[in-house]
Amino acid sequence: MAVPHGTSVRIREVWGHNAVAEFNVIGKLKHKFSTVAIDSEFPGSFRFDSLCSEEQHSEEESTYRALKANVDMMKLIQVGITLIDNRGQLPMIDGAYCIWQFNLRNFDLRTDRYVKSSIELLRNSGIDFERNRRDGLASRTLGSLLRKHGLVFNPRIRYVCYQGDYDFAYLYKAVTGDQRLPSTLAEYAHSKAGMFGPIFDVRCVQLQYFQTMYGLQKFSDSLGVKRISGTSHQAGSDSLLTASTYEALKSRFSSNNNQHYSETILG
Repeated sequence: MAVPHGTSVRIREVWGHNAVAEFNVIGKLKHKFSTVAIDSEFPGSFRFDSLCSEEQHSEEESTYRALKANVDMMKLIQVGITLIDNRGQLPMIDGAYCIWQFNLRNFDLRTDRYVKSSIELLRNSGIDFERNRRDGLASRTLGSLLRKHGLVFNPRIRYVCYQGDYDFAYLYKAVTGDQRLPSTLAEYAHSKAGMFGPIFDVRCVQLQYFQTMYGLQKFSDSLGVKRISGTSHQAGSDSLLTASTYEALKSRFSSNNNQHYSETILG
């Protein structure tokens, strides 16, 4: 990533009171910084073995049914967005490289479903659930602002993620006003493609070309990519690490002079 060594990156925290202003900034930047790396934090996921064992469904359909069951009943906690241009540069605002972290208010520890270990991990990573509930923005507001400022349904935007099935499912839910996901995988895949376009998932390249099962942190470490700002399991920092890893793969694939390898990354 084209950030000078030793330079910090400012994570712009977004709450209910400043969400409109921050999206006004993002909306203006997206024309130059048209690659969007995302990450999200949510209350974990439950296993639904009964949905996965029905013989009339394919493995892909059963996996989708489990994803749908989790996303339909649980709520988004945090979303990170990192914008990069075609040279791998981050936007600079007021003299600092910047990314965004959106803190959502919908999740309530007192009444909502969650996986205890996931919540403990997020709390230990610094997420303040009480403040999110008090000061965060509603997921519907996030979805509305994504639409208004052209971050979805825009063929010029390219999304990057790491193992992003749940990330995009929760964003899809937000954009549609917290509606339930479509009943079938085919319907969801069609609608998701229209909303986000082609998605580059770093995890898929990792599995295909590196044959490792590491998580994002360990995989990025193996490539010599360092976490520039923030901590793991916070969405802003993880979106930045995803973007940095994506740029490292682009550089590596191009230097290998492998046409198929490069086309996989560069599109």
